[in-house]
Amino acid sequence: MIEKKRKYRYQISTQHIDFQKKVSLSSLFHLILKTAGKDADNNGFGLLKLQSDDYTWVLSRFVMDIERFPLENEDITIETWIQDVGAMFTTRNFRITNNEEKLIAYASSSWAVINMKTRQSVLLDTLPSLNNFILPETTPIGTPTRIANVKGEVANRFEVKYSHIDVNRHASSPFYIQWIADCFSLDFYQTHTPTRFEINFLKEITFGDSGEVIRELKAEEDYYFQIVTQEKGVTCRARMVF
Repeated sequence: MIEKKRKYRYQISTQHIDFQKKVSLSSLFHLILKTAGKDADNNGFGLLKLQSDDYTWVLSRFVMDIERFPLENEDITIETWIQDVGAMFTTRNFRITNNEEKLIAYASSSWAVINMKTRQSVLLDTLPSLNNFILPETTPIGTPTRIANVKGEVANRFEVKYSHIDVNRHASSPFYIQWIADCFSLDFYQTHTPTRFEINFLKEITFGDSGEVIRELKAEEDYYFQIVTQEKGVTCRARMVF
């Protein structure tokens, strides 16, 4: 019988925490992506398998609702499954709990496969085995949606260096989270905790690109962001609710 839902366990270590000894948003996001990669490997369509055929996975959209941020040395479990497979995108969901099965967060993500040579999306019937792992179970937070255009002030600037680049030869997605999270001060984080995070990836950011993070407060404790590079224009939009 095919196992359609699996659990992966991690311990929050020193490398994962921020100045308050809680897991940082980018580290929690990284652990979720690590879980997606492990599960894809176990299902037979992991990154290395795809790359051997000149294909690769790319994250398109992501949403997460957070009950609380785990502390240093805390053990967490990330449960994941594939909710659906469309023509171009597949939805993968996550449920994060502690050792007592108490909820930490829910997350949902939308993924595409691209051709590594053309950098264009391909139809997911390229991976027919994906359909064997569908478990049509939603989460209370739904699936990630489109984020509208953002107008606001420049809150951060960045330049893409060697250490930002992953095996897909573009900036690794946790760095987007860092550039966005760095739009606020330490004092701000001492009195504000993120409860929801959303992101839409629109274009690849590659080595040598430089850009700005635009921030707009659209409602009380509800911030929207847009990453704009000189080379590619708008590359990403995001939202953080505190």
